[in-house]
Amino acid sequence: MTRIVKAPDERRSELIATAQQLFYTKGYERTSVSDIVKAVSVAQGTFYYYFDSKTAVLEAVVAELIAQTQAILQEIVADETLAAIPKWIQAIQVVNNWKIERKDEMIALLRLLQKDENVLLQHKMWMQVTQVLSPELAKIIAQGVEEGVFETEFIQDSAEVALAIAQPLRATIYDTLLNPDRYDDPAALAWRKLASVQTAIERVLNAPPGSLPLIDEQTLAAWFKD
Repeated sequence: MTRIVKAPDERRSELIATAQQLFYTKGYERTSVSDIVKAVSVAQGTFYYYFDSKTAVLEAVVAELIAQTQAILQEIVADETLAAIPKWIQAIQVVNNWKIERKDEMIALLRLLQKDENVLLQHKMWMQVTQVLSPELAKIIAQGVEEGVFETEFIQDSAEVALAIAQPLRATIYDTLLNPDRYDDPAALAWRKLASVQTAIERVLNAPPGSLPLIDEQTLAAWFKD
C-alpha cells in the first residue's frame, strides 16, 4: 500500500479533528493514542512527533475551537458596515449559533474540562481565550468609543476585564448545563447569572443598559433541550 505523505500542518490538523471526534463518540478516558492513530492510518510515532501525550492533543482540540471562534469574530469585526453595538450583537449571535450547532460535542468537552484533573487545562483555556479573543473585542470597544456609545480610556484593558467578569460565575452556569436536575429552574438561573454579567460589562464600558446581550432567551433555552 502506498503511504500517503501529507504536509505537517495538514497531518496535525487531521490528528486533532480525529481525536476530537473520538473523544466525543468514545469518551476521553476510553480513547487511546492507538485509537487515534488507527483512525488516521498513521504510525504511533507520527502522533508523538506532534503531541507528547493524549492530554496534549486535548489541549490542541481546545485551542482549535478557540481559533475557530477567533476566525468567526475577525470576519464580523472587519465588517465596516456595522456600528459597534450591532457588531457586538451579531458577533454574539453568530458565535452562539456556531456553538449550538455543536451542542453535544460542546457539552461533552465541557463535562471533561470540569473534572478535577483538568483544572490546569481549564486555566490554560481561559488564558488562551483572553489572549486570542480580547484583541477582537478591543476593536469593537475602540469603534464604540469613536462612535460615542462606549466610554473608556483603557481599550485593551476593558476588553480583558469584560472577558474576566464572567469567570467567577462560570462554575454555576456550567453546572446548570451539566447537572440541570440539581436546580428547580436551571435555565432561569443561567439567564439571571448571564444578565448580571451583561450589566457589569455595560457598566465597565459605560454602554447603554441592555445594549450588549450575551445570549437571547431562545438560544439559552436550546442548551437545556434534550
